[in-house]
Order: sequence, then structure tokens, then C-alpha cells
Amino acid sequence: MGMLLLVLVLNLVISFFNARSVGRVWAESKAIGGWIRLVVWAGAIQSAIGFTYVYAFIVGYIAVSTGYLPAAMLGVLLNLMYVMIVVPLIGSAIIITIQSWITAARDRSLMNLGVAGWNTFATAYNTYNAVQSFGPALDSVQQGLGGVLGDGDSDDNAARVILLAAIVLLAGVLTTSVIIRRYEASLPVSEEVRNANRNLEYR
Repeated sequence: MGMLLLVLVLNLVISFFNARSVGRVWAESKAIGGWIRLVVWAGAIQSAIGFTYVYAFIVGYIAVSTGYLPAAMLGVLLNLMYVMIVVPLIGSAIIITIQSWITAARDRSLMNLGVAGWNTFATAYNTYNAVQSFGPALDSVQQGLGGVLGDGDSDDNAARVILLAAIVLLAGVLTTSVIIRRYEASLPVSEEVRNANRNLEYR
């Protein structure tokens, strides 16, 4: 339990700093567009997934401890969340990894090379785990939501799992959005972007 709590806190911290970093360059990336905008969106997705991951555990355990969900459905809820977030998680990680390669190629500092190496390892490892875990997770969701557990209230439980999953996902997205808006444009916008915006205004 202590290790789980540590992982959850670490995810919250990382997600917060990801959202803050995205917010600080949000306006400039929007003005520039292109690849950098895609990278910023990937960072926002990573942040939202991190918050969603934490909220899923918290909400799931509260739902079980209060009797809103039977204990057997906790795994179904967590697996449903995994199935929902794994594709955008891997996709955004690949984009960020490619950006770290570009950064390392332009500036071959020890830090940039280390970040690129770590991102490559983490993305490859997470992709391998996703390939191995997606099938069993999907089977668990299909069985749980299909009422195979033999619970007389299986339809109600399935609806509650879906409702909680939707709430948790929305909470993760909203948390990231609020942080991005809070720190948006807190970095000075470059002269290049100002000129681009000025040209757009006169069209």
C-alpha cells in the first residue's frame, strides 16, 4: 500500500509539472503550429492520463469501501481505464520520444542524450507491456460488463463502472485544462511569433 501511495503521488507531481510546462508554451505553440503544436498536445495528453490514472485508483477504492461497487468490480474499472488510455498514452509517448531524438541530434549534450535514451527505453517498455496486457485487460472488461461474474445486480454494477470511468476521465482532462490555463502564456512570446500574429491580424 505504501508503494502504491508513493506511485500515485509521483504521478500527480509529474502530471502537474507536465501540465504546467505545456501551459507555459501553449500560446506560442498555437501561434507556430506544426510539429511543435503536436508535441505540446502530446504533453497535455500525458498529463491528463497521469491525473486520470491517479483518480481511477482513488475513486475505485472509495467506491468499493462505501459499497457503491462490489470488490470484484474494482479490477474491471481499472482495466476499463487502462483500455481507454493505453492507445493515447503510447501514441503521445512516441511523439515525445521522437522530439527528444530531434533535440539530442541538434544539441548532443549529456542531458539531452540521457533524456532521449530514457524516453526510448520507457516507450519501448511500455509498448511491449501494452501488447502483452491489452488482451487480458479487454477480456476482463468484457466479462465484467457482460455480467459473467454472476452477480444479480451485474447490470447496475456495469453501469456504475462506466459512469465512474467517464467521471474519472473527465476529471483528468479538466485538471490538466485548468493547470494549462493557469500557466498559459507565462513565458514571454518570441518576436517571431508576435510578427506572425501581427501578419495574421492584417489579412
